[in-house]
Amino acid sequence: MKNIIKKSIIILSIIGLCSCNDFLKETSQDEVIPSTIEDLDQLLAYEGYPRYETQLMSFLDLLDDDVTQYITNNSQKTIVTKYSPLYLWGGRTATTNETMFEDYMNLTNPTDNSPIIEVDSYEKFYKMIAGCNVVIDMIGDVDGEEKTKKRVEGEARILRSFYYFNLVNIYAYPYNAPEGKSAGVPLKLNSTIDQTSIPRSTVAEVYNTIISDVEKGINLLTEVNATGSKFRIGISTAHLLASRYYLFMENWEKVVEHATAVFSAPGNSHSLFDMTNVNYPNAINTGGFPHPFTLNNPEILFFYASEEEHEVVTSDYYAKCFMASDQLRNCYSNEDQRWNGYLCPYGEAGDEKKSSKFARELKFGACLRLSEAYLNRAEAYANLAKIGGNEYFGKALSDLNTIREKRIKNYASQAWTNSTFNNNADNLIENCREERRREFCFEGMRWFDLRRYGMQSFSHRLDESTNPGDEHSVEIGTATPKWMLPIMQHHKESNPALN
Repeated sequence: MKNIIKKSIIILSIIGLCSCNDFLKETSQDEVIPSTIEDLDQLLAYEGYPRYETQLMSFLDLLDDDVTQYITNNSQKTIVTKYSPLYLWGGRTATTNETMFEDYMNLTNPTDNSPIIEVDSYEKFYKMIAGCNVVIDMIGDVDGEEKTKKRVEGEARILRSFYYFNLVNIYAYPYNAPEGKSAGVPLKLNSTIDQTSIPRSTVAEVYNTIISDVEKGINLLTEVNATGSKFRIGISTAHLLASRYYLFMENWEKVVEHATAVFSAPGNSHSLFDMTNVNYPNAINTGGFPHPFTLNNPEILFFYASEEEHEVVTSDYYAKCFMASDQLRNCYSNEDQRWNGYLCPYGEAGDEKKSSKFARELKFGACLRLSEAYLNRAEAYANLAKIGGNEYFGKALSDLNTIREKRIKNYASQAWTNSTFNNNADNLIENCREERRREFCFEGMRWFDLRRYGMQSFSHRLDESTNPGDEHSVEIGTATPKWMLPIMQHHKESNPALN
């Protein structure tokens, strides 16, 4: 059966957005087609789900204001040069970012085992979308239990919504920008072979599709009580993603609805991981470092992406050059366990702070977790308080304090109250954002958040050598086109409608 499924995957799920003007390559009529729901379930697992060896959006860690570049010896110059098209949104003197990914790929790789970032997220996401499309299209034509069919289709729809959400936030302006009705990404929602160019849909149209998929997926999973696992989509994960989508759309009531549903979903046994009882060492190379995001962490809902997803900024990546920015480092209080639990130097003598979130032996380097449900809901409550719902102020504080008491030692004496923010909703919203920054640093979320916060300009510091005074800064600019990353040229050549 596995051989049959693998053949079907090759036939039905190879992406074509990137080749020959097709979304899917033409296939032999003699190949085997899935005939049972078990076949489709395996196809979804192979081609619809992210594989643990796949980097999805590794470059995001180098784009935001949580990262800074530094150099301690001249041998690191090649590393600085290699990553500069990404870290500087196109390069030192570039006026646009149109060739940033090609420029990165064309530069010579460093010789010190520095990780190579995969930058073609467009191809990776559309390939998995193709797998989801096959499952959704064929679900009514295969034999099997109706309950299993609903679960498989529900998972496929949730996954497809997740992939389109990432695509539209990488390659288009944010939903709440004045350009929100401008070009988004192409919508391919079936598995038919299309010989014509497919243009970008608008950002609004892409989000409509995302919402349609996630709501349908939630209904299907709820009908069959699909609790999922840390490696398969379940009801809790689906509601969490829905709360994220609505957060980006600023639909605060729907954020609250879906974030709340995460906690009440059938079979939900998740709870926040208490970091306050963990003894975090000062360096990661002392042995037995207690990485927070492992299989036994009770707040993990779903793992995805390769262990190399955030390798450029991880503590066990020994070639220096990128670490937490001063702004990020300074936003943690002295007793905040995330300081050493999330950011920890490789060696005790080193001052650099890098991500220490994921254990390399896990094979996965990204996850969805319960803390996001609290923070999504807190931000929604804070915004509802701003528009006149005074009763929501306390609810936002409750969610924030729930997170913080599991992260900060001796928190009882530090708990936030209305007076902490002078009963000012704007202050509360700003602190929701800061808490989100502390919680999700180096997980690929900050870049997306900065975009929806208004794409306010900031700078990246660049070190040219170990000599003091060689540092200078490059600014991204407020709401410039550099906030929308380019689709690589070979995709535009294959699909002229992208131009």
